[in-house]
Amino acid sequence: MNVLIVLAHPEPQSFNGALARAAAKMFLSQGHAVRVCDLYAEKFAADEHARHFPQRKNPARFDVQTEQRFSAEREALPADVRQQIDDLLWADFVLLQFPLWWFGMPAILKGWMDRVFAYGALYTGSRRFHLGMCRGKRAMLSVTAGSPAQACAHDGQEGDTRLILWPIHYALHYLGFTVLEPGLIAGVRGGYSESEGAAQDRYLNAQLQAHVARLADLAAIGVIPFNTADDWDEQRKLRPNARVHSPFIRHSENLQLD
Repeated sequence: MNVLIVLAHPEPQSFNGALARAAAKMFLSQGHAVRVCDLYAEKFAADEHARHFPQRKNPARFDVQTEQRFSAEREALPADVRQQIDDLLWADFVLLQFPLWWFGMPAILKGWMDRVFAYGALYTGSRRFHLGMCRGKRAMLSVTAGSPAQACAHDGQEGDTRLILWPIHYALHYLGFTVLEPGLIAGVRGGYSESEGAAQDRYLNAQLQAHVARLADLAAIGVIPFNTADDWDEQRKLRPNARVHSPFIRHSENLQLD
């Protein structure tokens, strides 16, 4: 199996960095091929911008999808993007490792998606969802949060972290990935006193070991369900008898959430 680990944390010695290194070591020990992309270490340019496209279909007005497809068709996408796309197409399993910042992923990882999930290269109007170019590949999020697990639950003050991750999961599903249930580790923060620090170290070490053990058996990790091609009508609306998997896509009788 080919494994791609994408790390989005500015500190190499962070707990996220340790999680990524431990995962890579474990997969290598199982005989898998592993590539690690450390977005901060590679100084990945996160902003999609006209400067990345010296060859333009329309030099007068920058339209992202137009220029992405124009460059993809000519194999002229920026070199950093081409490398990332090559890695994604090489991989059988993709692990995105990042901390939850302001109820979402770090900007560098969002920018990675904006630029690398390029129109014409990783999806088209006819190659997405169940027909996506990444069909048959698996992807998973490994996420840390500073708040305790109770606050990150569906009835917690921070909001339901798993639900907060839905847009990222759906973007992976859009490309055709089979998306596995995320790994969520709460209570990852600094600022502890010396006496509290020892307990925190023990907690993080236990979480690290559990993280590795979970990844060691990917087949045992649940798959996130999404609506299938048959669930949509001609207007791309949810059919009346289709199942509801998320509050983000639901029937009209389920609109009221409070």
